[in-house]
Amino acid sequence: MYVAEWIMWLSCLKSDSWFRKNLDEYKNPATPIIQPAYEDSIVEDRARQAAKRFKHAKSRGPVYACNDTYLELRCGGMEDKRGFISLLTIVVMFFLVGSWIDFDGRLVWAVISGSGTVYGRALSSGDLFMFLVGTSLTGGALWLYFKYAFRFSRLELLTSRHLLIRFNRMTRQVFLHRPASCGGILVLPWDGVLTEEVAGFSLTMGWFPGDSTDLPFPTLVFIGRQSSRLSDLQSEWEFIRRYMDEGGVQAVEKPRISSQLPLPWPAFTAQFDALGPFLRNSGPVVWLGCLLISPAFVILGLSHWASLLLCWRPRWPRIIREAGQPGKPVPAFTTVEDYPPEVRVQLLANAHRWALRPGRAPENRRRGGR
Repeated sequence: MYVAEWIMWLSCLKSDSWFRKNLDEYKNPATPIIQPAYEDSIVEDRARQAAKRFKHAKSRGPVYACNDTYLELRCGGMEDKRGFISLLTIVVMFFLVGSWIDFDGRLVWAVISGSGTVYGRALSSGDLFMFLVGTSLTGGALWLYFKYAFRFSRLELLTSRHLLIRFNRMTRQVFLHRPASCGGILVLPWDGVLTEEVAGFSLTMGWFPGDSTDLPFPTLVFIGRQSSRLSDLQSEWEFIRRYMDEGGVQAVEKPRISSQLPLPWPAFTAQFDALGPFLRNSGPVVWLGCLLISPAFVILGLSHWASLLLCWRPRWPRIIREAGQPGKPVPAFTTVEDYPPEVRVQLLANAHRWALRPGRAPENRRRGGR
């Protein structure tokens, strides 16, 4: 489910005037679109990042590859919520197409088969009129859907099955695989990455303009499963850090490798990624409540699985697949010049939002995205 990534990408593309026109919280011209970032805070962030060392190193996965050259994991925010958009899409399409088949489809079959009857009676001119009206309404509704709503369905359907992040310890690079609608594939540096571990979320990793990349916009990714325990997220980061900085697979316990096939059970277990510790410490009332709403879990699990079945396995470009092998070229870091001209113009026009300011941030003010 790529809603979080899609929203972040739109925030990089949309202009200040668009935000002030369409979002109430930005109607006041004095309200900044993004809270400014300050250079002194960058120094503090760097010091905290360099000091991050944790006792345990373990990945909760899913891990799709782990060898001496690269480590590949699933990333993406709100993966446990996947299925809501798929379910809504399936319901809408069922009513649009199903209603047409129920009547107009019968008329078409009556003509093709030569029976000349529908619902046990002979065809009439009124049936032809209803066929034209029904087909026009259904066609119009489908046109509106594909013009205005299909972009939301694509956040779960008919797109890459997962977002992937690959850490290449030979080239000291991080590769991010996303659909074009969410920013596309990125090549980013390992040195300079910032992480944040917040209970209830996935491990958050970020690169920021003017600090760790030359891109004019920030990049945030949510790695692995979310967890309500801070220790799980700290262990996830320590696992990645040791792999990249302390010797690859020799520095960590080799994880269980997950399949990228659209298997059914991950679709059902994803709903409980962050609920496990809570349920284990809950009483019978909570368990009874879960039992009562279990049909909803089943429906969402089936919708999640349907979205996996209707998506395809992401594939890296050849230069990234071969990165780190002897004699193979090192991929160039992504720059703004790699984007189409119209996208490049939008990104550069909004670059001022993330420009670093000298000094320290005023008291009680948080820096947006930092």
